[in-house]
Amino acid sequence: MMDSQVFSPADQRKLFSLLPTGVTAITGMTEQDQPVGMVVGTFQSLSLEPAMVTFCVDRSSSTWPMLRSQGKFTANILSTDQMQVCKALGRKGLNKFDGLDFKMGAFQTPHIADSVAWIDCQVISEIMVGDHFMIVASIHNFQIGHARALAFSEGKLSECTAIVAEPSCEKSDMATKVAEAWSKAWSQGQTDAFNSIVEPHYVRYSKDGRCYKVEDVVNQIHEARSAFSNYRIEIIKTLQEGDFLALHWKAIAIHTGPYMGVPPTFKEMTVRGASFMKHQNGLITEEWMVWDPSEFLTSIDIWQIGRIA
Repeated sequence: MMDSQVFSPADQRKLFSLLPTGVTAITGMTEQDQPVGMVVGTFQSLSLEPAMVTFCVDRSSSTWPMLRSQGKFTANILSTDQMQVCKALGRKGLNKFDGLDFKMGAFQTPHIADSVAWIDCQVISEIMVGDHFMIVASIHNFQIGHARALAFSEGKLSECTAIVAEPSCEKSDMATKVAEAWSKAWSQGQTDAFNSIVEPHYVRYSKDGRCYKVEDVVNQIHEARSAFSNYRIEIIKTLQEGDFLALHWKAIAIHTGPYMGVPPTFKEMTVRGASFMKHQNGLITEEWMVWDPSEFLTSIDIWQIGRIA
């Protein structure tokens, strides 16, 4: 650990180079109506209401006095395709805009082509803080582009890449949550378990194109359990990717009551199927179910009736 009395500006610069920053071109016009700009790594949001931003610039800057004189600027958030723009505006001297593609925005300040965003700002105040000026400005207007933002880290220009995070507990537990609810609803008749994991406007789609709402599915559970005893659902496999979930299931029961016009056969039936679901905020919003009726008819020995019908 380094004592605060002995570390140098170089030490501090090295320390904060470990913290990645954005790369923003501050652009405006001189009193002679010439485009001028500089690159900063300190541009950031300061307030939402009212909408304000801030950035800092070294007191030795020769560019800021020219920008200051007009009291307005555009913050061009640079993209990964604009490394040459960054180098051009980062150098000393005039004529930094030679060869750069830009157009004048509604605020009459330069908008550099292919930026991630353009934020037109009006300077509110300027504060001298140590060896820097801290500028506070209000947002007059903004426009968003489509590129990826450029970053600066450890003395190098770079780009931000998303980290693929481990699934959250909520998502990783969703398959278990649904499987348990399915089992309670169909195997034990606890339809509240089904209601607890579906969104109020939930819809189930059958392979023949029909749609079923929550109350329809609850009625199906009651009808099935009235016609079949020892009804149980076995979840064979679950798959989950993003906001989608799939269950491969098997239903086993004894046909002890009339069902679909067929009198009880007292035979054990087995049906396999799959449910494909979309979920949001821990609730199922849509479901697509497929199952094989021929397996059901065959298992209770009425396949021939089914064929004749």
